[in-house]
Amino acid sequence: MSESLVDLAESANSVISGEAPYIDTPPKTGVSLIRGVMNNATEEWETTATVRELTGEDEEALAALDAEQELTYNDYIGHLLMRSVVSIGTQTVSNNPSLIDDLIIGDRDLLFLGVIRATYGRYRELRMTCGNCGENNDVKIDLDEDFKVHNDGKDLTKPISVVLRDGSTVSFNLPTAGDSRLALKRAKTLAEQNTQIVARCLIGSMSITERQEWAKKLGIADRKNIVKALTSAQPGPRMGEVETQCAHCEKELTVVLDWVSLLFG
Repeated sequence: MSESLVDLAESANSVISGEAPYIDTPPKTGVSLIRGVMNNATEEWETTATVRELTGEDEEALAALDAEQELTYNDYIGHLLMRSVVSIGTQTVSNNPSLIDDLIIGDRDLLFLGVIRATYGRYRELRMTCGNCGENNDVKIDLDEDFKVHNDGKDLTKPISVVLRDGSTVSFNLPTAGDSRLALKRAKTLAEQNTQIVARCLIGSMSITERQEWAKKLGIADRKNIVKALTSAQPGPRMGEVETQCAHCEKELTVVLDWVSLLFG
């Protein structure tokens, strides 16, 4: 017994005296939102959120959603965030899933990026094929640097005012994830989507049906100005292209990114 204890002590000492193992930095799970959501109990905007990494259980659940024929991209993202966002401020998402629909689109995208970071860490490696030589490349995406957050500093808790051609001024809320999700589900064309968004964001005492009729009767120029005002005011991370170099032929390699391929690609 004494010999085995000596052996164990020597073994432990050799481990301690050797090179310390590398421990990766735990991934970030906190996300700072741009507008956040209103806490009706306190009447204050809450702008901090906590996310978690996705697991195999989440992957199976999300894969099952792919079989649903009427599932839209916004539906998919909504289901993903309902599973992976733990809380927004003091409000728990599992107890109040509608919080995800209440987010402006920019905050929704920030949370999605936060989930990717919590799942993979700061860097995400993707396998991309060079269009010039056909060889595969391992491309490292920096989630902190490659997705700059657009925000012009406006107070997004305040309505957006648009002056119509007749000189009248109308006010709108910024489109939320729920507005976008329902507009895509209920509309077959871009024009119908614009009608849905304008009607849902319009501030006033009219019913949703009356607002839809009002949006339909607007002149095209006014509709375009309203949609432009609503889209240009939307902050958040911008999905785009990452420029790198092919490791084989050294030609320029442009990586075109989208949210889902960034998560599962």
